Amino acid sequence: MLWYKGWLETRVRTLFALAFIGFLLYTQHSSPLPALHSQLDRLQFSGQLVAILVSALLGGAGIVTQPSFQATKGLHGSILFTLSMPVSRWRLLAVRAGLGALEASVVLSLFCCGVWIASPMIGAAAAPFELFQQTATLIACASSLYCLSVLLATFLEEQLRVVGTMVGCYALQWLCLEFPVPAPINIFRAMGKDSPMIAHTIPWTPMAYSLALSAILLFAALKIAQSREY
Repeated sequence: MLWYKGWLETRVRTLFALAFIGFLLYTQHSSPLPALHSQLDRLQFSGQLVAILVSALLGGAGIVTQPSFQATKGLHGSILFTLSMPVSRWRLLAVRAGLGALEASVVLSLFCCGVWIASPMIGAAAAPFELFQQTATLIACASSLYCLSVLLATFLEEQLRVVGTMVGCYALQWLCLEFPVPAPINIFRAMGKDSPMIAHTIPWTPMAYSLALSAILLFAALKIAQSREY
């Protein structure tokens, strides 16, 4: 029941994310850049953009979710119905966040596959196994951004959560670009210049750092969800 209800509330957002990456891949395929390095630069930008987008759209699959893109103030029927179910706050948060993470992983996987297919130069330069590595890297590094959105969803209204996620992610991206952030904790560099399709190596340390940060953010989200009166 929780899984089905969560899917009903996030399916339109998932389709929107898929339509967005479809548009990105169409523009990339219809107007190919002449040089491989230019296409790799576009891959860096679009990969980080899609990671931030799915985090903002799907990371709200926690307790304070709203159907599709309907934004209302305060408690609405969906929240009251969800909280009335005989389940713990932990199970509720785990199912909702797990569903959103699964949807985000599917979107990111399709994006990586689409880039590999739509860009012949990238497809020729990157082996199929590197495509799998690129997908795993993007999902692992985006997990911390996604969990930031889950944390914000426990105490912010839907509109503020989306804006807060976007602002927070772009602020982190700006810090990573403008300041000498150490490579082991620079998740945006791991999704960009140090990603498997570009550097042909797996950024294990940033991936582990992102997953550890995700666990901390989820734990904080659980504590807020358990203590807050909705």
